[in-house]
Amino acid sequence: MTIMLIGLNHRTAPVEVREQLAFSAEGVSTALMLLRNQYPGCEAAILSTCNRVEVLIATEQDHPTENEIISFLAQARDLPVRSFKQHLYRLKDEQAVRHLFRVASSLDSMVVGENQIVGQVKAAFAQASEQGTTGRHLNRLFHQAFNTAKRVHSETEIGRRKVSVPSVAVDVARSIFSDFADKHVLVIGAGEMAQLVCQHLRKADAHNFTITSRTLNNARVLAEACNGSAVPYDQLDEQLANADIVVAATRCPRPIITTQRIEAIQKQRRRRPIFLIDLAVPRNVDPAVGEYGSVYLYDIDELGRIVAENQQHRMNQVGRCEQILDESIDEFDHWLAVSQARPMIQQLYQDAQAVHDHELEELFNACSGLTDEQRAAILQATQRLVNKFMHPCVSTLREHGGTGVSKTLAQTLHDIASKQAGNGSSGEQN
Repeated sequence: MTIMLIGLNHRTAPVEVREQLAFSAEGVSTALMLLRNQYPGCEAAILSTCNRVEVLIATEQDHPTENEIISFLAQARDLPVRSFKQHLYRLKDEQAVRHLFRVASSLDSMVVGENQIVGQVKAAFAQASEQGTTGRHLNRLFHQAFNTAKRVHSETEIGRRKVSVPSVAVDVARSIFSDFADKHVLVIGAGEMAQLVCQHLRKADAHNFTITSRTLNNARVLAEACNGSAVPYDQLDEQLANADIVVAATRCPRPIITTQRIEAIQKQRRRRPIFLIDLAVPRNVDPAVGEYGSVYLYDIDELGRIVAENQQHRMNQVGRCEQILDESIDEFDHWLAVSQARPMIQQLYQDAQAVHDHELEELFNACSGLTDEQRAAILQATQRLVNKFMHPCVSTLREHGGTGVSKTLAQTLHDIASKQAGNGSSGEQN
């Protein structure tokens, strides 16, 4: 059994190459159908995301070869091989297995520890199953990959700490407010960063959003997405007085929230805590604002430092993750070895049974006066002897799987059985 994985990812290929080679969901189905028709004896799956395109093959035949898979990719995407060949990695057997396990466990992701990729791998497996291009080997391999990913994320902290500025901002806010459900969120600006923070806050159960921007239409678009309200920019002071969490993300070249502005609203707020998230460069909040006792201010640099610490914490978990992968690879290798030994074990039993049946027939012919009960007792005893002699042989085959040791043992036993049958035949002819 040969397992091959050929593909490219964000480390080996620029986005313009990845997007050309990427498959749509319909394209994956069509490609798998063509692969099945062209190479009916192989198992196949295709993983295509924004960061990678990979073809996984399991086959007991000589085809497809690596170059045939590459040519197939070129034909499926109507591209010349030279446009992507230099970006490909070609992995075989244990390397291919390890790579799939690393991908599913998010160790090969652009953001190590993210949990989106395992869903994408599951979708790729489901699609291949629907197309009938998986079999016993890939079924086992993918399920082992999913179990490995589950262990990696449950037994380590690879995905525990957030590693994006918006998500970290929300985590920091949790240290101030244990519950967001009753908190008023004011968002100043409606750009991409503001949108991302709003998404994370909504996931954290924040409900009360007010969006303001110098362009009211932009504020309305974000407010609609947050199920909140949009207000004119000239109502900023009024909204600051009511806010618990403030996200500032505008392109204003000077601070919007100044010490004077905070002082003006302090009496209305009655020293109620306010958390300011300044995501702008240049900064939207005067750093001196953070000196007020009831004000908690984090700018993008402080959040960035937390992100860096969290990223390092994730990377510190990789060693333990790789140990889990080693254990899972050993489990799969053992299963594969036993699986490859199964035909040899079946042949071994057939050979032993053939010798047994031949010798027993000669015995019964020589002892024609045996009763049925005596014949049954002899048959039971000799069959038990065969099974006892077979047990250590079969155990050795299972232990060594499809290696040269097991193949040599199986062939030797087969030769012995053949000679016994041959000697018996010569004796009959004489």
